[in-house]
Parts: sequence; structure tokens; C-alpha cells
Amino acid sequence: MTYEETSAKQRTERFGMSHLSIEVGHLYADDLARPDTLREEMASAAAWVHGATEALAKRLGGRRPRVSTCYLVDDYFHQDLPAPEKLIEVIGQAADEAGLRIDYLARESSCAHMGSLDLAGLVADRIVFEPPPGTNGSRPPVSRSGWLCNGVPSPKPSRIAMGVPDQWKPPSQNSKREHSVFLDVELWNETPKGRRWSCPMLAAVWQLLRLGVLRNQGKRIGVPEPVDAIVPDEHGHDPVPQAGARFPETWAAMPPILQLEAKAFPFPAYRTVSVLSADFLEVEHAVRVICGAVRPDAGAVDSIRKSAEREGMALPDELVDRLSYIFQRPF
Repeated sequence: MTYEETSAKQRTERFGMSHLSIEVGHLYADDLARPDTLREEMASAAAWVHGATEALAKRLGGRRPRVSTCYLVDDYFHQDLPAPEKLIEVIGQAADEAGLRIDYLARESSCAHMGSLDLAGLVADRIVFEPPPGTNGSRPPVSRSGWLCNGVPSPKPSRIAMGVPDQWKPPSQNSKREHSVFLDVELWNETPKGRRWSCPMLAAVWQLLRLGVLRNQGKRIGVPEPVDAIVPDEHGHDPVPQAGARFPETWAAMPPILQLEAKAFPFPAYRTVSVLSADFLEVEHAVRVICGAVRPDAGAVDSIRKSAEREGMALPDELVDRLSYIFQRPF
């Protein structure tokens, strides 16, 4: 009798990829109270998008680069957002004034659960933490503690009565350069209502979605839904002026990823750039620690690598090295 693993028969779904995915903003509820700042951030992001697209075209030898833009709305930690129709109108107006095109709009809550799929849990299950030599096993595994670090933390005191005083030892970063920058990241905490995912964890899922490496039994996760495909509920809604589409009253009823531009290049890309406020620097440091520990579907990674090679592009082996950032403050 011959036994085979299910994964051996699993077929990895393939799909089109952009050369670059540019995140042009991450909206918090407070941003809506600062329309001038929102417009300034859009104008600054537009300049970076144009510059990055031009630089990419030169790297591709003059070929037209496939660049898609996206925007993430925080409906996970803030449920008091304006209705989708109003918020999309505000974002769209700010983008139009800046000469910026937004191809995709995504909900941050979908990075936690996408329909019936426990997406953040799926990614958390793929985190592989390899304790460096010298660790004593006193720290519980990530799957139980909900904490992930990029090295070895300071050891806890032994607290033995009348014992020799413990000598403090500093934490140490893995693969450090001269000096350590140690970081311990909280991935989730448990609440009376269930597990509450952290902002860095959801942002890490968001980055992996944009890289196109997440699969559920070989099938693609996070297929954008065209704006014209949205069906209004029984209450009916006023159309959005530009798209002529009707949006649900709540963000929970919205698609996880909405395709605003019909002719947009693919949502997933070989590389990502995130144009964010400098306030996100600490969060994205944590995101890189998480993404560096995730081992995604091998078939997906291999498929994307071969696709890039056919286009004459060499991708870094480590997923985290495919992420780039532009942190800004309005002038």
C-alpha cells in the first residue's frame, strides 16, 4: 500500500501579478477629522507613486511597468467609521485633487477574518520561530504566548532564596549588525469576546496578501471584487457619483478587497511599497519581524518566483526583503 501526503496532490492556483503594489495610505477614524491633512498626505503619496513608477520603468528597460495602488481602511479597531459610501467619496475626492488613482480599497478587519476563513490564524500557524543556541526553553512557544521576538530576550531572574544574585544579561538580536535592536511583538491577546489580533499582525497579513503568497489548500486568498459587482441590500442605497455603484450601509457587508478601477493592474505584486505616515514606523518594524518568521505555501512562492524570472526579474529569497517603505510627514 502506498501513502501520499495530501499536499502532494494539491494544486497551487496561479494568477497575474503586478510588478509593484503601492499602498498610498492607511486610514484611521481620526483622519476624517483632518481633511486638510488627508489631502496633503494624498498629494505627497502621488509624488512618490509617480517617482516609483518612473524608476521601475527604467529598471525594466523602458517596458511599461504594471503598478497597482491600494488603500487600507481600519474597520477592525474602529467600528465608528462613516458609511462606506461617504468614506469612499472623501478618499476619492482627496485622491482626485492630488492626481492620484486608487485601484483597490481593503478592509483591515478582513485581514483577521475573510468570510469564514480565519486568515490571521492561518498566517499565525505558519510562523516558525527557531530559538537561537543558548536558549533554555523557559519562554513558551509563539502559538501559546502570542509573542514573537527577533532574538533572545534577557533571561528571567532565578529568584532562589539565599542564592547568588543573578547577573543581568542584555537581549540579543538575531543577525545583528554590530549592535542589537531587540523587538518583542505582541501578535494577539485574549479578551472575553475572543482573540484580539494586534495591529502589526493584521498589517503583516496585509503585506502577505499584497505579495500574493497566501493560499488556502492551494487556492488564492483575497480576490478583489469589482465595484460594479456589488449588489445592494433590501434597503437600497444612493449611488456613488463616479462609479454609479451602490454600497452596503456597513463596512462588515463590504467586500474584503474592493476593485475601484476596472482597468487596474493585478492587486498582488512581486514587490510592495507602502507610503505611510511616520507614525507607522514602529508598527512596520514589527511587521517585518512577523513576515520574516512566516513560512508561506512553498508552491505559491515557487510559482511567483518562476513567473518573475520569466519576466527577467530576480526576487529576493526572503519575503521580507520584497517589502519597501516611504515614511513621511506633511511639509
